Amino acid sequence: RPCADGQFGDIIKTYRDWKISGDSDWLRELWPTMRRTIEYAWSGNNVDQWDLDKTGVLWGRQHHTLDMELFGPNAWLTGYYLAALKAAAEMAPVCGDTEFGTECQQLFDKGKAWADEHLFNGDYYHQLIDLDDREQLKQFDTDPKEPSANKASEKYWSEEHGEVKYQVSEGCEIDMVIAQWHANLYGLGRIFDHEQVKSALAATYKHNFRTSMRDVPNSCRVYALNDESAMQICSWPEGTRRPCIPIPYAPEDQGGYTYAAAIHMIQSGLVEEGMTLVRAVRDRYDGEKRNPWNEIEAGSNYARAMASFSLLNTFSGFQFDQVKGFIGFDPITQDQDEFRCFWSLDGAWGEVVYTADTIELRILSGSLQLQSCDFARVPEHVQVDGENVPWQLEEETLITFEQKTTARSTIFIKLV
Repeated sequence: RPCADGQFGDIIKTYRDWKISGDSDWLRELWPTMRRTIEYAWSGNNVDQWDLDKTGVLWGRQHHTLDMELFGPNAWLTGYYLAALKAAAEMAPVCGDTEFGTECQQLFDKGKAWADEHLFNGDYYHQLIDLDDREQLKQFDTDPKEPSANKASEKYWSEEHGEVKYQVSEGCEIDMVIAQWHANLYGLGRIFDHEQVKSALAATYKHNFRTSMRDVPNSCRVYALNDESAMQICSWPEGTRRPCIPIPYAPEDQGGYTYAAAIHMIQSGLVEEGMTLVRAVRDRYDGEKRNPWNEIEAGSNYARAMASFSLLNTFSGFQFDQVKGFIGFDPITQDQDEFRCFWSLDGAWGEVVYTADTIELRILSGSLQLQSCDFARVPEHVQVDGENVPWQLEEETLITFEQKTTARSTIFIKLV
């Protein structure tokens, strides 16, 4: 079926690549297809009825990367929808579609407010569904080509338990706020309430992380076993109702999911919790028990493990917007006097080096067209490629050049 996280994820990834490249002509070529992708959410041709009333929230039958469908509002998939709407609101005017951009912004504002109010249970974000109600499934029995056994009211109903199958319900699911992780990396801004997100991440660590998997029942695939530490995809804290047949793969630890949650924790200030999860994955792939170059999920060399790359961007506080000619860094480090990290964009790559008195952005290949930069430190003197250039300071640490400047080798900052 159409995949909600995949479909709206395509919009978010396009936004990311636009910001990495600064290529608005490329964006305009894609825009007609992107607009149709978003409009599918409320299209009358969408038999899964994602958001027919244009609420900014996904209500209908939502296929997802765990190979089943969720029914009813949940932050995990609605988050992808909200992030796509927010990204579209920024991209549409550049593509000459200002009216649609305004509509997407209004939908985002409405959906975010509803999600923050109704999907947060005081500890984390959950799914709103009545597991005992079979009738809610029947509205999706509309595809005449489907065999009877594949209709939602048959496939997703357990006669034995009198319950809807494969749902999260009150569970603590690892990807509940993953859209905010994407948004943080790409400069998209707030998708959910900041304090609620931090609470949800802390709850995920508390409820889903296991220092030993020895006593965890797992009828699915085994990626961690015995006394290895692991982060489960979904758990049901004490006092919550665990579905009789819950979302697939709930007891598994898949490294790609763990990296995304861990790095999001680091972004939110939960650095030790995040690094504990990273170490749990790497300790399993230590070269003795498993291949350190092949963190398996559904198969060998599974791409989702590459989420680990964003550790670099997160610890360096890397920010970018090639459309506006902006680059920035704000390192997370205990040693404020020494930091060095790799960075890359579409037209250039290099390293950034912090010392007690200076910052140097080294361009080792390519060049950057810059209007502004921000290194989260107060500058006293700025040079580009060894030359003094006119600049001014805004918003405490934001360096703005009087005109767009081409940097080919270095940006050197002497600190106050």
